[in-house]
Amino acid sequence: MHYGYFDNQNREYVITRPDTPTPWINFLGNGEYGGFISNSAGGMSYYKDPNSKRITRYKYNNLPADRPGRYIYLKDMKTGEYWSPTWQPVMKTPDSYECRHGLGYTAISSSYGGIETQITYFVPVGKDHEVWKVRIKNNSGKELSLKAFTYVEFSYHTASLDLMCDWPRMLFNADFKDGFIVFESMTAEAFYPYIGTNAGVEGYDCSLEKFIGTYRSESNPIALENGKCSNSPVSSDNAVGAMCCPVNLESGEEKTFVVVLGFSENKETAVQKGRENLDEQQIEKDFADLRAYWDNFLSHASFSTPDENVNIMLNIWNQYQCKTTFDWSRFISLYERGIDRGLGFRDSMQDILGVVHAIPDKVKARIKDLLSIQFKKGDAMSVLYPADRKACGGGRSDDHLWSVFSVCTYIRETGDREFLNERVPYYDGGDGTVLEHMENAVKFTVDNSGEHGIPLLLLSDWNDTLASINKKGGSESIFVFFQLAHAVYELLLLYRQYGYIEKEKWASEIYAYCESKLDTIWDGKWFLRAFNSYGEKYGTADDEYNRIFLNPQTWAVMSRLPTEEQAHSALDAVHENLMTEFGLLIHYPAADFYDVEKKAYMPCAAGTKENGGIFYHTNAWAVIAEVLLGRNEHAFEYYSAALPCRRNEISELCRIEPYVYASHIFGKQHPEFGAGTNSWLTGTAAWMFLAASQYILGIRPDYDGLVIDPCIPKEWDGFKAERMFRNVKVIITVKNTCGSAGRVKNLTVDGNVMEDNTIPAAYLKGKTLVQVYAEI
Repeated sequence: MHYGYFDNQNREYVITRPDTPTPWINFLGNGEYGGFISNSAGGMSYYKDPNSKRITRYKYNNLPADRPGRYIYLKDMKTGEYWSPTWQPVMKTPDSYECRHGLGYTAISSSYGGIETQITYFVPVGKDHEVWKVRIKNNSGKELSLKAFTYVEFSYHTASLDLMCDWPRMLFNADFKDGFIVFESMTAEAFYPYIGTNAGVEGYDCSLEKFIGTYRSESNPIALENGKCSNSPVSSDNAVGAMCCPVNLESGEEKTFVVVLGFSENKETAVQKGRENLDEQQIEKDFADLRAYWDNFLSHASFSTPDENVNIMLNIWNQYQCKTTFDWSRFISLYERGIDRGLGFRDSMQDILGVVHAIPDKVKARIKDLLSIQFKKGDAMSVLYPADRKACGGGRSDDHLWSVFSVCTYIRETGDREFLNERVPYYDGGDGTVLEHMENAVKFTVDNSGEHGIPLLLLSDWNDTLASINKKGGSESIFVFFQLAHAVYELLLLYRQYGYIEKEKWASEIYAYCESKLDTIWDGKWFLRAFNSYGEKYGTADDEYNRIFLNPQTWAVMSRLPTEEQAHSALDAVHENLMTEFGLLIHYPAADFYDVEKKAYMPCAAGTKENGGIFYHTNAWAVIAEVLLGRNEHAFEYYSAALPCRRNEISELCRIEPYVYASHIFGKQHPEFGAGTNSWLTGTAAWMFLAASQYILGIRPDYDGLVIDPCIPKEWDGFKAERMFRNVKVIITVKNTCGSAGRVKNLTVDGNVMEDNTIPAAYLKGKTLVQVYAEI
């Protein structure tokens, strides 16, 4: 069963029925004022930091689900009937319904009883408010007397306290003035949310209890039954933004009004600021500017392949998800409360990989922000909160190492070698160059090794769920071992490129040390996952459970450390043991119990999350590893299996949005195999874009220029692509003339034959456009 379709011309996903298996959401805003919104208008709003600058509430794990949100109610004053044009929260079945999730906006249209309504929600670029543009048309054939009611539920600015405690509501004040409700929580500094409209307001409610009524919900507010608000201010109680506006329509008549929700740093000027934001001409311009913003972002890379699913993802939704994930890391979504995740060091360092081609300046700033929570000794805090610059966490074995590949990727993209010399503070005082930050990360890992000479797991590695393997201390992570080898490999390439002779010697010694440990961690057909606190092997064929893990095999290949025989053997074992119709399991078989003494370390059900689930983040690494070995069919098989749009016809099974990647879906040991969760904000987005564009399609920036190195399915006759690289538009045509899937044998640029498969950076200087033809 499907619930919608892709409108690629308008770059929208169109939902055709409101009762999706889970709320299918979209994000509004670009990293400053923002929020998420579901296909039935559930969701919340916040500014920069969803924990310390929360504007409206959203209730997680709540029934009714997906409440509250950004609601408009309509009531026919002649019949007494009322409904929601967004279906929720009244949930009366509409005569027609359509939700269009676009890039940075959502438009929900419906008709009920001959009344056609469309509400378009968006956040103007660079502004600190959101717009609800409401259009109502009377197709009933009779004159109508309607009333429209707005509704949001305000939150205490510190979301964690709002969720945990009752006392924050005692600090709430809200009142109506000149068409606007202004809300304040008495301890908030310079933060005054407001809601207002240019429709004529005949009444209002700031009190949740007065608007909803006792023992009622958003589905049946007493104000809707009464057909009017009670003009209630609020002091020391839960607060809402409810306004009642008469809308009288002749037969065939159409009217439009606007609602704005935002905040002001000054209570006295909040109404004035809100009124300025109601200018309808400016709103039209703002929406056009929003469309232009995304046109520009997507213009940096586009692709035309024989596979339409690939085109849908690479040209629209994957890039959109990459930017959204860059903006919000793992901080806030339908699955994250916006409290404890912030901008994760490991998360955000990886997120830059999906956007560095389009917004390199923002990527550079983000890298420096993250490096500023690294310690002098090399490890790092885990989370940065953007509003107050505070950090928390730390003690993990992998966080700090992610910076190496991210910085190297940025320099490959931009040629900005001087970035290595920029000084960035350490979290515990002093500062160092960007290069010193990376080197200290490597040194920390080398200095914290266990009895087998493998990096210690510490509090956890990338798989946080595996933390209990280290219950008695001393456990060692083979994933981090290969991550270290990969980081050193990257530094070696960097040093050789820029002539750091002494540093190259230091890195070569570490790399040789890693190579000397391969026999220690090889299990005969694949690599182990870890040594536990007792020094026992984990991820070995001798175990009943958790015999083979995906990550050590893929990162082994990415590190270029194993022999060719080991690399092929490890990836053969991956395909044989871990492949399913939805992608690769993170390991198999998962234990269906939790018992540390029996080496069952993960306290979640078999087939879920990191315990035998299909964790798509890890699948992207498998795609890259297969490409590095030239195994194009396996690479594309894994990539294709993970494509969200392949789920569109089986949405009742997969449940989550078919237009964005999810963190994971349940694996084959779970009774709901194929059901997804944790969509949108996931490292999968950036890594899948990198895997597809730079490895399968092979358009890969390097220090010396742009490499053209495709590893496409043999059935493809080729593909076309356009990409900005160092301010030059590169138009690429690849032809498969061999009928198989070989690598480039002939590369011409503007008719000039290249010596190898690289377009030299020197050739591109001074140009704005080059035409490239590659033959494989």
